[in-house]
Amino acid sequence: MKEIRIYSSVWRMSLMILGCMAFVACIFVLKERTSSLLNTLFSWVCIFFFGVGALVMLYVLLRERLTDKPFLIISDECVICNGAWKRFEIRYSEVEKFQLLAGRQKNIIGIHYKEDVERRKLAEANAVGRLVRKFNLSLSGTQESISVSGISMNGEELCKMLNERLAVVTQ
Repeated sequence: MKEIRIYSSVWRMSLMILGCMAFVACIFVLKERTSSLLNTLFSWVCIFFFGVGALVMLYVLLRERLTDKPFLIISDECVICNGAWKRFEIRYSEVEKFQLLAGRQKNIIGIHYKEDVERRKLAEANAVGRLVRKFNLSLSGTQESISVSGISMNGEELCKMLNERLAVVTQ
C-alpha cells in the first residue's frame, strides 16, 4: 500500500486561529472596563491562554506548509504523528485497535495498545507523563490519542482506514 500524508486543514486552522484572536480581543476590551483585581487577573490568564493557542496553531500550520511535514503519515508499518512539539510513531504491531472516541464532535481517535505495550509505555514515562497517561486512561480508556479536529480528513474515515491497515498488517 502507498503512504498517505494528511495535512492540517488550512480553513479549519484559520477559523480556529481567528476565533482565538477574536476571543482575545473581546477579553482585552472587557478587561479595560473592569477595575477589580480578580477580573483583571482572570482576563490576563484568558488572553495568555487563547493568544498562545492561536500562535501554536499558526506555528503548526506554517511548519507543515513550509517544511512539507504533514500532521499524519500513514505507512504500511506505522502511523507517524507530527504534533506541535514532538513526533511519535504508532506501530501497528503494538496496537489492538483504533477507536473514534465518543463525544459531541467525535474529533479524537483513541489508540488501544496491547497490554504489555501499555505497561511499558507507562513505565517509560516520567512522573508527569504517568499522571497524564493515567488521567487519559480513566477519562477515555486509552493512554494516547490522535486529535483529528483540524485535519483535512473526516475522523470516521481516518479511523476506518487505520483499522483496515491494522487488519492487513496483523494477518
